[in-house]
Amino acid sequence: MTLLEVIVALSVTATALAAGAGTLGFLSDRQATSAGPALASAHAVRTSLRNWLAAATLTTEGDAELRGVHASLGGDASAASKDELTFLTRATTPLGSTGTIVHLYVIGGADSLRGIVAELRPWRSAGSSMVIPLATDAIGLRIRYLSSTAAQGDWRTDWVTRNVLPAAFRLEAQFPSLDQPSSARALLAVPITVVLAERR
Repeated sequence: MTLLEVIVALSVTATALAAGAGTLGFLSDRQATSAGPALASAHAVRTSLRNWLAAATLTTEGDAELRGVHASLGGDASAASKDELTFLTRATTPLGSTGTIVHLYVIGGADSLRGIVAELRPWRSAGSSMVIPLATDAIGLRIRYLSSTAAQGDWRTDWVTRNVLPAAFRLEAQFPSLDQPSSARALLAVPITVVLAERR
């Protein structure tokens, strides 16, 4: 091999590496660009849920009781859950800030609207309800209720009352197992724990 052949070989190798680096950079930029809105959306969902739950309140009216019902999809503790939670929140929602009844649940199947959704209904005012998708590729929702902040407090699977709110809520979105979940899905899968300042 002559010196000229070595130089030519190195030049070809450098050109190939430069092209590969450019392509890798382009793909990384595209992935970051596409992941950005999804990650922002997941953060907005977590913030909305946290705000709605933190402003949960009780009322003597029958249509606005706090109702948390557990429904497991399998026989063991690791199986996906289809828990439901209905509560009145004083937080601002897309329906306004005068009070909204929030119903969180899971829709399965191949419908256009599926996954974890929030059905919002106006409380004590005229207006129509709306359904908002929160996590379209989720297969389950697990909700727990802390009975007391004392040391003996335990996390319950159900909570139905008009008298006292739980000390805290814990929500967990459940997704199909993937080796490399997206950053947005990973963010939504982190449990949300909300401690209530007032339990009335």
